[in-house]
Amino acid sequence: MTTLQKKSRADSLRERRSSQPGSKPSSKQTTHAVRQTYHTGSIFLPVEPQPVVRRPLRQPQGSALRPQSTGRHTQGRVSSRMVKNTHRNSYDFAFSLGRTAVHAPALNLPQLGPRWVSAGLTLLLGILLYTMWTANTFMVSAAEVSGNQRLQAADVSAALGLVGQPIFNAIPAQIEKNLRTAFPDLQNVSVQVGFPNHIRVAVVERTPILAWSQDGNTTWIDASGVAFTPRGNVQGLIPIAADGNPPQALADPTQSVFDQPFITPDMVQAIMTLSPQVPAGMPMVYDPKYGMGWQDPRGWSVFFGQSTQDIPMKQKVYQAILDTITRQGIQPTLISVEYLDAPFYK
Repeated sequence: MTTLQKKSRADSLRERRSSQPGSKPSSKQTTHAVRQTYHTGSIFLPVEPQPVVRRPLRQPQGSALRPQSTGRHTQGRVSSRMVKNTHRNSYDFAFSLGRTAVHAPALNLPQLGPRWVSAGLTLLLGILLYTMWTANTFMVSAAEVSGNQRLQAADVSAALGLVGQPIFNAIPAQIEKNLRTAFPDLQNVSVQVGFPNHIRVAVVERTPILAWSQDGNTTWIDASGVAFTPRGNVQGLIPIAADGNPPQALADPTQSVFDQPFITPDMVQAIMTLSPQVPAGMPMVYDPKYGMGWQDPRGWSVFFGQSTQDIPMKQKVYQAILDTITRQGIQPTLISVEYLDAPFYK
């Protein structure tokens, strides 16, 4: 039999004895019952707990007290329960103070819709563009020119038309076109625009070969037949004294307007072939009727016609005619070998 069962049988035996008429509870039972009728008092916080006051419980006559548990164990449980309740009440009191509501000042922000946001961004972008458009940092002062030989960098900068303007106006294709128009002696132009205000211009100048003089004006012509205004001094040019315009060269649709020739490249090559035959110090001449030739210092004119073909053969025919009339003592005024099958002299 376990200890718990023995204890239960003892409690049952006591109840039977006490329930018998005329029986009186023993002093031990009375003491034990009196101890169990007391209850603890209330605990008030945050002050120190008040002492526990035990009051006897009035019992109706003829009734017996039922002990709940042993006194020693009961006191231990009551005391520990009091301590726990005391700590719990004090903890609840401290916790309730910690949850005191504190109201911080509130900032009422306006509710901005998409339109207001778009308007703000547009305004900010406008201010930024205006600042960049008017700031000196983005103003063009001069162009950086490379590859030029006769052309001055200052002339290129002036022809840009962008000095003192923001770099945002600089369009490379338009700058190239403006420079080719202003300077026909440029064979190629490359423009690079860099921030904040840099414009780099790389040029390739045409190489003149002929100095074509007509109606008091002189024009330089390169190997491709393009005419342009003289610039600077170039040695070794072949002078041409023209009495009229040469045959108009056919326009090449594959080339730009700046590369259209004034005379054909074949004609330029023919002049270069004839130039060694020209007496020193005498210019070559061009006549719309007789073509290319020169003025001989001995008093006659030589013409090779408009055609650029058979130039070497025409030179041989001219030399043969000159030898013949010289042996005969004839003084010509004009010798023409334009047509190989019908050369003549006057």
